[in-house]
Amino acid sequence: MDLVDPHMHLWSMETHRWLVKCVGGSHLAGDFKDVVTYLVDDYAKDALSFGVKKCVHVQAHHNDEPIGETRWLQGIADSSPHGFPHGIVAYCNLSAENADEILTEHCKFPNVRGIRQMLDYHPEREAWRQAPHDKFMEDPAWLAGLSLLQKHNLSFDMQIHVTQMQTATSVIRQNPNVQFIINHGGFPGDLGDEAIRSWKEGLSALAQHSNVAIKLSGYNMFHHDWNKELLKPLIEYPINTFKVDRCMFASNFPVDKINSAYSDLMSTYRTIAQESGLSSDDITALFRDNATKFYRL
Repeated sequence: MDLVDPHMHLWSMETHRWLVKCVGGSHLAGDFKDVVTYLVDDYAKDALSFGVKKCVHVQAHHNDEPIGETRWLQGIADSSPHGFPHGIVAYCNLSAENADEILTEHCKFPNVRGIRQMLDYHPEREAWRQAPHDKFMEDPAWLAGLSLLQKHNLSFDMQIHVTQMQTATSVIRQNPNVQFIINHGGFPGDLGDEAIRSWKEGLSALAQHSNVAIKLSGYNMFHHDWNKELLKPLIEYPINTFKVDRCMFASNFPVDKINSAYSDLMSTYRTIAQESGLSSDDITALFRDNATKFYRL
């Protein structure tokens, strides 16, 4: 089966200065020392052996973002023998006065499919914060910028914590014509009973809206000593809640490479899907067809 990987990154210290802060283990996923250089040939080496034919690059704070990253990635795709990355989820600060202009520039590059502005801000755990604050989804300027995505036919990769799901659900309700894609399974980082209950309630509310899909990925950023038994309920609940046609497996490489080999991780995802009683067509949808659909590949 030819696969599609809908969440991966390319970078190096030269193009992504922020990586220097992650050497030594300051990132929640662990020590980036072995993944500070991860370019298209590195990705191809990991992914091709598992049958990946297409992939989607998600913004990663390039030194010259927002447009510089998109230009860099389009150049890589145009010159790559495999066409990686076939889709680009670019960055835009949607609260910026020139957000419409930035989105217009992004759309000049043929592989651009969507936008991600990381919103994840945990109220207690500083290491779980990618956003500078938790007020974007309440900001009229940001909400106006988000509404522009419909005009430009762009999806929005929504990266949020459980504590933000209620607000996110309200935002999604106000934008029924924008395709939202929840990143990394909705971040089930805390496995305590109350936390899991809140995670399930949040996902159930999000799933009520037909314009929301979810990526099953990124689990081992939180759970470094992951195994199949730990991952299984974190994967089965989103699939049962969103149904197969709105879920997709993704590698989150090279971040998840810190704690797993590509084939080990993706094979475990496939085994969980098989053991959950899903049909071969369902598994093909989770590993290829849904990503093709949502990212228009």
